[in-house]
Amino acid sequence: MEVMAVFEAFEPKLDEIADKCASTDAGIRRVAMLELADIVEDGAVPLLIKGLHDSDEMVREAAAKALDAHDGLNVVEALVAALEDKGHGVRMAAAEALSEKKVEAAVPLLIARCDHPDSFVRAACLRALRDLIDPRTLPAALRGLQDPAPEVRREAIGVLGYLKAEEALPALVKAAKDSDFSVRRAVMSALVFSHAGGAGANALLAGLSDENWQVREAAAASISKIAFADAVDALIAAMNDEAWQVRIKAANALGRTRAVRAVPALGAALTHEVSNLRKEAAAALGEIADRQALVYLEAANDEPDPDVRKLIRWAIGRCHAA
Repeated sequence: MEVMAVFEAFEPKLDEIADKCASTDAGIRRVAMLELADIVEDGAVPLLIKGLHDSDEMVREAAAKALDAHDGLNVVEALVAALEDKGHGVRMAAAEALSEKKVEAAVPLLIARCDHPDSFVRAACLRALRDLIDPRTLPAALRGLQDPAPEVRREAIGVLGYLKAEEALPALVKAAKDSDFSVRRAVMSALVFSHAGGAGANALLAGLSDENWQVREAAAASISKIAFADAVDALIAAMNDEAWQVRIKAANALGRTRAVRAVPALGAALTHEVSNLRKEAAAALGEIADRQALVYLEAANDEPDPDVRKLIRWAIGRCHAA
């Protein structure tokens, strides 16, 4: 109890912070905003919202960051308004805080702002809508796919991916050929709800041949989660990708398919210089658990990385038991 009393003695009180908010010193007002992030009393939010209108940009930015710890429709409304702040840091902080909110009552407001003249505002509001997974967001997200700004298209794809709406699949497949690589990469991640043999799955297979390695990596990652047999040959080819990041995702996907014909490609990866790739290849060979893999696994039994070595021994045991 004595320790708690000492702690409470040092804990800032709301009325003390309110006095700091009224200081003529911008530095003190900024500290007040930071302290308000840890105050759970109802009076903290009005002070932070007021801080969003401070004359000093650093104070407004601190207020936006502190609002990340608070919820409610009034908080969302204030953050949406701050997206139009003249200060770049304030806008970024408001967008980041807004993305963490899950206020269902704010959905209509956020949808309305998806048609805002400023592409930054449109993108931020779509990003805030993503985690809400609300069917009402579908029309706004589909419109966002036609937006001239790639950041808006990217966030719209995020909304559609979370919704997992079948009616959005044709639009997503079309967006897989977007001119912006970050949009194509987002599509590859969004298509994880596709079904084997469908248009979405075919778009993922095509993504394995994209000119950008990050798109190829995202495609392989989504294929890994779907694990459809038609992807095996394309994934085996991806084990020769110039980017080791793509090979890692391809190895993971091959392990999930448990295709025996992938053993040589995975076995060859056990000698790659990147230990994370060797680890994923060993894990995949263990998942496939075919005796053909023993020649590769036993040759790599002196692996220097202890984590990889552990997986190799596990895979050897699995193959012997098959």
